[in-house]
Amino acid sequence: MILVQAENEYGSFGSDAVYLEWLAGLLRECGVTVPLFTSDGPEDHMLTGGSVPGLLATANFGSGAREGFAVLRRHQPKGPLMCMEFWCGWFDHWGAEPVLRDAEEAAGALREILECGASVNIYMAHGGTNFAGWAGANRGGPLQDGEFQPTVTSYDYDAPVDEYGRATEKFHLFRKVLEGYAQRPLPALPPEPQGLAGPVRAELTGWAGLGDVLEALGDPETESGVPPTFEELGVDRGLVRYRVAVPGPRQAYPLGVSGLRDRAVVYVDGVRAGVLTEESGTLPEPVAGPAEVELWVESLGRVNYGPRLGEPKGVTGGVLHERQYLHRVRARGLRLDVFEAPGAVAAVPFGPVEAAAGAGDAGRTGLFRGAFSVEGAAGLGHAGLELPGWTRGFVWVNGFCLGRYWSAGPQRILYVPGPVLREGANEVWVLELEDAGEPWVELGPGAPVRTGTPGVVQP
Repeated sequence: MILVQAENEYGSFGSDAVYLEWLAGLLRECGVTVPLFTSDGPEDHMLTGGSVPGLLATANFGSGAREGFAVLRRHQPKGPLMCMEFWCGWFDHWGAEPVLRDAEEAAGALREILECGASVNIYMAHGGTNFAGWAGANRGGPLQDGEFQPTVTSYDYDAPVDEYGRATEKFHLFRKVLEGYAQRPLPALPPEPQGLAGPVRAELTGWAGLGDVLEALGDPETESGVPPTFEELGVDRGLVRYRVAVPGPRQAYPLGVSGLRDRAVVYVDGVRAGVLTEESGTLPEPVAGPAEVELWVESLGRVNYGPRLGEPKGVTGGVLHERQYLHRVRARGLRLDVFEAPGAVAAVPFGPVEAAAGAGDAGRTGLFRGAFSVEGAAGLGHAGLELPGWTRGFVWVNGFCLGRYWSAGPQRILYVPGPVLREGANEVWVLELEDAGEPWVELGPGAPVRTGTPGVVQP
């Protein structure tokens, strides 16, 4: 270990010098003896808010190295220059176009950093995956305080080495730039990882409704005057079922949710009434009383940059009938990590998958399970899993959660690490939260190496 970062881009949304000094002191108290550093955007207010006297300040950017380092030098006249995050690609968000950065342009930006005599950390050098629902989110707008933008499961980032471990055109161009600064010949490349050959269909033969899954694996139900947040219920990833009664008799009024984060499938007296979001929080049809309302709310990812860091999830305001808040809210969490407990899913009362078709709206969601067979699993580096016709939920292979799928795109194929696959029989679970497709999923070699028209990349 040669360096430890005390904070990351804190100056983008904070300026508490006492906190930063305390954090640096804490690291020293914990026995960290190597140099400490901070990293912020190359803007005066960000470096002023995020730097600590005596600690190396570094900058994060994707282009314009000369201008960025000039700003950094105003705040740190001496010492080494470093781009701590060279953004060579960017995140993809659900429901948006994929982001691609021109490989030649990115290589030119890397060359400019090195021409400045600076060090560089390529972010990301190797794409990755947000397994098990750990994907984060952003907020849109110039101040990152606008539209909610959940990140897809893939963290490919249009990186030089992609999510599957394959060298891209960008990798070879970066390698050519770096070769000019190497003191010895660069090593030969390792062989490309082998993917699963040919399509393998996993037939889904078992089904259990969401209510039965919650009964088997859910946390105890709570009751309170107002809806508890995910945080108050101890749910970091997963979903919460909120139940509340509309008193009656009363005429039909609009029913909605204030402060919804992030998405709710709503049932009125057991019938699907709509899907609500933060931006569209009122059901399309009014609701008369008395009625029983269920809201299955999912967190789509926590904001990880900007002034809205730490915002709570769930129903953070209340359930409204016309202008009147509804009280006596019952809430029960279904945490994703409970599926990972040995033998937990064995407690779910599965029936034949055909039963879903005869279960009305309840059959559109639930936990589906099936099996598939793999030969030569020991030599596989990866596979890809696709769910044609399915809408939104999570997938597990042999008890390992691959992450969220969503028909909103742009991601269609989930990355399956080779070590997750077993020789012979393998098991798959699909937790569908909106509308199930035909009872099968397909595995194959995975997504192709990304190519296409470059998109907008953070400067």
